[in-house]
Amino acid sequence: MGSTGISIELRVLDESRRFADAIDQSMCNGCDECGARCTTGVPMLRTEYAAIRAYVESPDGVDARAVERQDKQVPYPGVQDVYYRACRFRDVEQGQCAIYPVRPLICRLFGHVEWLPCPIQKVPAPAPGGIVLIRRYSEAPRKTYEEWLLEDSRAGSAA
Repeated sequence: MGSTGISIELRVLDESRRFADAIDQSMCNGCDECGARCTTGVPMLRTEYAAIRAYVESPDGVDARAVERQDKQVPYPGVQDVYYRACRFRDVEQGQCAIYPVRPLICRLFGHVEWLPCPIQKVPAPAPGGIVLIRRYSEAPRKTYEEWLLEDSRAGSAA
């Protein structure tokens, strides 16, 4: 990634962290109603990927490493014979996120923006500025966790 890409990513990361930190997520404590949205294929910034990798490889990531081994083909809540592929860090047995402290921006926005509303209306109104933020976020290079992982493994094998 060139220096322009890095500077855009760092600027967007800073903006997104400030935005997410300002969201009142207290009403989400202990709630998992949006858990069915935790699917594979979530694009993220390289810095978000790096934070997740560091967390998973640290002593704090022992549970996340175990969660990665779970069967991720799970039934969609309330619907017969419909399944989805859960995020590799979705603990489908406990109904929680194994990387919650370092989850990507899009996961932090669940329930707090117009296009990802709270499925049980616990959040009274969307956080202002979400649309502007996600447009800025989409300007920075993003890939899924699996794509970043593959890129890293190819770079490592080329060395």
